[in-house]
Amino acid sequence: MEKVETLVEETRKRTLEIIEISKDEIEKGLELHRESLVVDSLYPRSVMPYSDRMTDRAKEMVEEGSSLRDIMGEMDRMGFVEIAEDIKTREQYLEIWRRSGVTCSSKTLASNTLQDAITSLSREKYRIDKLRDSELLATCTDDIKRAKEKGQHAILWNFQNTTHLGGGVNVDTELDNINLFYGLGVRVMQLTYNLRNFVGDGCTERYESGLSNFGVRVVERMNKIGMLVDTSHCGYQTTLDAIETSKVPISATHTTCKKVFSHNRGKTDEELKAIAEKGGYIGITQIPAFLGGKGTIKEFLDHVDYAVDLVGVEHIGIGSDNSYPAALEPDFLFEMRKKEGGGLFPYKKPPSGRGWWGGWRPDEPTARAVASPEMRDDEDRKGSLAWINWPYFTVGLVTRGYSDQEIKGIIGGNFVNILNNVIG
Repeated sequence: MEKVETLVEETRKRTLEIIEISKDEIEKGLELHRESLVVDSLYPRSVMPYSDRMTDRAKEMVEEGSSLRDIMGEMDRMGFVEIAEDIKTREQYLEIWRRSGVTCSSKTLASNTLQDAITSLSREKYRIDKLRDSELLATCTDDIKRAKEKGQHAILWNFQNTTHLGGGVNVDTELDNINLFYGLGVRVMQLTYNLRNFVGDGCTERYESGLSNFGVRVVERMNKIGMLVDTSHCGYQTTLDAIETSKVPISATHTTCKKVFSHNRGKTDEELKAIAEKGGYIGITQIPAFLGGKGTIKEFLDHVDYAVDLVGVEHIGIGSDNSYPAALEPDFLFEMRKKEGGGLFPYKKPPSGRGWWGGWRPDEPTARAVASPEMRDDEDRKGSLAWINWPYFTVGLVTRGYSDQEIKGIIGGNFVNILNNVIG
């Protein structure tokens, strides 16, 4: 636990170097955080401490000349088993959750293919079953509230793409796959990732064509069964088409405000307003290179303030998209990822292929060295936006003058409200 304790101290020290916070504001913010239903509307992977076996295996793979993608894939695979089976690793995993104070996180499942999706889901289910005294799968808002009451951690499953449904060929079967995954526990699905699929266009496509006919039917089916539509990575027209097509509120669970920092992963004022006017939800993300400036908690709070002023506080929340306290991984692996620009380091040339950053164009700001020294050397390792620093996101909102009720909405209540409206 010493490593976790050190990380907590470093992240909070870094936060206090960036924004001015009084002792009273800290006490108030931490108390609000403790008593509130705290929900992260998007976190991409499980917080994952490294066991000795994982570290040894990573070293072996480096020596064998394995790619970063293969190494991280093996670490993900091993991580599920180690958290479930190794007492030391499990305790560290649960300690990270406890220190974050997060009640529920919307966890992304793999979605490149149908097989990827089922494999990812089965791994997640295995860990939740093994940790059933500490974790539960949330399929309705009552599950999230129950987790808070019992001091457990709720996991809400999401997909960040629809490619696993199929290619828009056998339409009825592919639409039925939505029902299949609903039955297995998935409650949130993003229509596209960065590129075009058979549903619509992502935010980095060359042209904007909006939702396809198949995409319209996907939204209609999601409405019918009670699955929340997410448009975070969707292109401008696809987002607007989804809002028009949907009979219920939709979301952008992890995005930013383009007016604050122009980036393809952000949303225009028109999109943000349209989501809110439909009664929807907007989660502000914490990927440093999407925020602009130095990519710290200050810039994150600036995006929150702008969105609140634009559409109203009741529509705004936090979708961190950043669940990885990288200071807990081996230094050699951290440096390897940093050098190759994988995972949490999107300011270098993006990897090719179907990796997490697939779809970034060469001219995308994140593909150039636009990140500040703070962003490169600090933020993704032990900085103010580390996931374990969640209590100080609440403290930061206190410094911006929000009321207690408004803060409770931003840190979880607003997302729970839209979930209640859509999935029950």
